[in-house]
Amino acid sequence: MTLAGFAGAAYLFADSRAPSAAPAPAPVPSRVAYHSDGLSDAYDGFRAEPLALPTGRGPGRVSLRITGPAGTATDFQYVHTKPMHMYVLRDDLSGYQHLHPEVVDGAWTAPVTITDGGAYRVYAEFTPHGRPAAADPTVLGVPFVIAGDTSMVPVPAPRAEIRSGPYTVRRLDGVADLASGTQTALRFQILRDGRPAALEPYLGAYAHLSNFEVRTQGLKHLHPLPADATGGAPADGVLAFHAAFAERGDKRLFLQFRAGGAVRQVAFTIFTT
Repeated sequence: MTLAGFAGAAYLFADSRAPSAAPAPAPVPSRVAYHSDGLSDAYDGFRAEPLALPTGRGPGRVSLRITGPAGTATDFQYVHTKPMHMYVLRDDLSGYQHLHPEVVDGAWTAPVTITDGGAYRVYAEFTPHGRPAAADPTVLGVPFVIAGDTSMVPVPAPRAEIRSGPYTVRRLDGVADLASGTQTALRFQILRDGRPAALEPYLGAYAHLSNFEVRTQGLKHLHPLPADATGGAPADGVLAFHAAFAERGDKRLFLQFRAGGAVRQVAFTIFTT
């Protein structure tokens, strides 16, 4: 498919279920919510200015200058061992990458490799100093396009389990639809050879879950609840996440975990009514 056809299609994803009434408004969460999802380059007094973005396939570089109320911002709270988390995603919900930029000449910079053409977005997630510890981060986003023939990837149907090498990740409620507008529990079990996997810390947590709305590509980054009072690895390999899905429709969730000395990644599709 040429880029013109790619853009003309505009990736108008339809829900995987028939239309229904709009959900009730979501309850006010207990944590301080900032409601930024990476779909804008400016939010809460901060702005992302792209200095370098990939222009072709292969190794490239992302470099964003973040400005805030006090000017160029190069110092944020360390959250899960990093001052900034950066993500790259194509707008067919493929090509997900989780990057960890460093400040180079006043800009947040990270290497990235692009394998196919299409329309992409880079997300910058950070928590400014002075924001309460329980508050959500700010997420800014900047789009970029890789020209040329492109192979679109359909969003996969929901599945109850996904494999990554010797590991099986099982969604414990199968492919059940979830309710939007309310706190929802998501539980995944990670197994190796049919037994609970020995999970290792990765960036200050036992897993990272990036949730993207399929129709908008809005991002919400989640971390598992502690398995016990000690904060140790879950003996049963079960990771539990609490999420409040504001919108009805399909979601694409990228789950990263560390086991056997390597970081693994699986992706699930879920639907919220």
